[in-house]
This record gives sequence, C-alpha cells and structure tokens, in this order.
Amino acid sequence: MNKVIFFISLMLVSSMVFATTVYDIQYTENAGDGTYPSPLADQEVTVTGIVTGANYNNDNKFFISDPEGGAWHGVYVYDYLVGPALGDEVQVTGTVTEYYGLTELSYCTVDILSSGNTVPAPIAVTTLNLVVPSQAEQYEGCVVQVDNVVVTEVQDDYGQWFIDDGSGECQVDDGFFYLDEVTPAIIIEEDMEWARIIGCVDYSYDEYAINPRTADDLMTEVSSQENTVIAPAILIGNYPNPFNPETTINYSVKTATNVNITVYNMKGQEVTNLVSETVSAGSHTAVWNGTDYSGQKVTSGMYFYKLTAENHTSTKKMVLLK
Repeated sequence: MNKVIFFISLMLVSSMVFATTVYDIQYTENAGDGTYPSPLADQEVTVTGIVTGANYNNDNKFFISDPEGGAWHGVYVYDYLVGPALGDEVQVTGTVTEYYGLTELSYCTVDILSSGNTVPAPIAVTTLNLVVPSQAEQYEGCVVQVDNVVVTEVQDDYGQWFIDDGSGECQVDDGFFYLDEVTPAIIIEEDMEWARIIGCVDYSYDEYAINPRTADDLMTEVSSQENTVIAPAILIGNYPNPFNPETTINYSVKTATNVNITVYNMKGQEVTNLVSETVSAGSHTAVWNGTDYSGQKVTSGMYFYKLTAENHTSTKKMVLLK
C-alpha cells in the first residue's frame, strides 16, 4: 500500500513539475520567418492562467497570463464559447497555432477555475520595443504600458492609429472596443498627448499593436511642461512605401546636429547606414536603393530605419517589393 501511495505521489509531483505554462508556449529564440513561431506549434497543451483581456473582438475571445506576468508570459486564446471575465483563472486545453505569425491557442476547451484574481501588472515598454520583432515578440499576448506618447497618425478605416514616445512609432488598435462608441466618444487627433496607454499586444499584417481593454486604459493627463523634452530631430517618413527600386526618407532637425540613419532587417540586424554626419537645421532627405553594406541587393520584405540625433531616436517601417 505504501508503495502505491508513493507511486501516486510521485506521479502528482511529476505532473506539477512538467505542467505547461504560458511561458513554455511563447518563449523562443528562433526567429523562423521573422515571426518567432512557438516551439510548441501544432501541439495540444493544457495551461492555466489569469485572464488579462476579455471579450476581444466582441465575441468572447481573450488573453491569459501566467500569474507572475512579465515578458513571454501572455498568449491569445481563440475561443468564443465560454467568455471568461478579467481576473478569472482558467484552464485551457487547446492546440498551439501560428495564425499568420500570432501565437494563439485554438480548438479549445476552457474551464473557469476561480474569479476575482489579481491581474498581472502591465509591463512598461517603449514604443520602439513594439516595432522591431526581435524586441517585440516577447510582449506578444502580454499587457503592456507606454508612457508620455504623442499621436503621429490618426485612426484609419480599420481603427488603427499610431503613437510615439520619441523612440519609434507603434500601432494602437481597437480589438476590445470602438473609441467612438464609448461615452464620451474618444476622438484621436494628430499631436494629441497621452500620459499612458495600456493594452494587450497582438500581431497582424506584420505589425504588433496595443489593444486598450477599456477607456480606462487610455489616460489623458500629460506630463508637466518641465518634464517635456523637445526632440532635436523628426523622422517624417519615406516615399514611396512600399517601394522598388528605391525610396526617399524625409526628416528634419531643429538645429545643426549630428544625425545617424541606419537600416535594419526584421531580425534587428544592421543592413546599411544612410546618414552619419552633422546636418544643418531644416528639412533633409536620404535615399535607400535596397542594398546592404557590400552593395548587394537585399531580399524583399519589411525593413526598419532608425534616426538617432543626440539622445533622441525614432524608428519607422518600410517595405521593399520585387
């Protein structure tokens, strides 16, 4: 009898030690095709987590996190039958799926274990952290926050808009609610300032985006004037985009300063340098013809160009077509 009890206890301990976590599903150093696919892709898993975002797309889909939170600890659950609430502890059995680069749990069975649990705190990131895949992938499925941002592009027909904290432009989306359907309606205007934006990070069409869960995730109080830093340079954008065979990058500087503009691929690897010199105040351009440091043509796809001036950096995306 004692041997039987010991064997059962050993099996229970083993199951606890080797239980799958959200971190197990998400963590990877394999860039793959640039979308960092899960090491458990196409496998059925059972995982327990805390709901961090509920009723995504207004049809009960949701996000969960390991209780401790943090990078690599969040994932999207594609299930619309149960509809758990924020703070619910759930057990999900489903297949790890890569939906065009978004790691998700699909074909799920969901059980609500308890309610009213503490939701893991948002992870403080910069907007640049949500642009370059080698930095952004760890936050996919997680709740993040960005502080002291400015609207650089207003909402398009798909509800997407863009913000920048001075490090690079990232996307905000309306996965949980429509801004014009809350009371009072939220109207996004260019150059509008937000003290803090919180939301769950998803990935779609080669872009990571913050999805505020409610209007309370959009905080309007801006920093005091004495804490405001005026950027020494502004990265305006490039045209055409997408492009082939070349594109022109437009930028401006407030006063004469040293400017560096470097191109990176989706893995965060440096491709070439376009500008590295002191330029005069005013508007300037830089042309990239789709070649690397050796003069060889690079492959088609998404690239990033980063402007650095003094302690200021700004990053934008461009697409090379062939």
